[in-house]
Amino acid sequence: MTASDSASGASSAPVATGMAAALRDLGSAALRYATAKALRKMQDWTDDLQDFAAGRGGATQVVFEGLKAKLQGRNPVWAATKAAWSGASPWVKVVVVAILVLLLVLSPVVLLLLVLGLLVAAIVAGIRAATR
Repeated sequence: MTASDSASGASSAPVATGMAAALRDLGSAALRYATAKALRKMQDWTDDLQDFAAGRGGATQVVFEGLKAKLQGRNPVWAATKAAWSGASPWVKVVVVAILVLLLVLSPVVLLLLVLGLLVAAIVAGIRAATR
């Protein structure tokens, strides 16, 4: 070994250690930057979702409640139905209740007319079969 070899060998060790420390610092800075950027993006999405939830109309409320119930593992149809009922105006509620009451009152009549129609059709079919 010469004096120049030993001098260059001695100086490369601190450079390598300094290079490793610099690369480690660069990697941690890049990781901090990426984490901060992802956190900002998530915060933007959260703000958008909160704005959407705060300024919702009737149909938007129904969709939002259904999605929220689905994410919570509940029945989204029932949650959407409850949201639609709570968002309906009093006149719409009165009309829906009136239709349901009429349906309950008139359904036996419709069923009776259906049975009578089938009975008449069976009698006519029996008479036609007997006259042949």
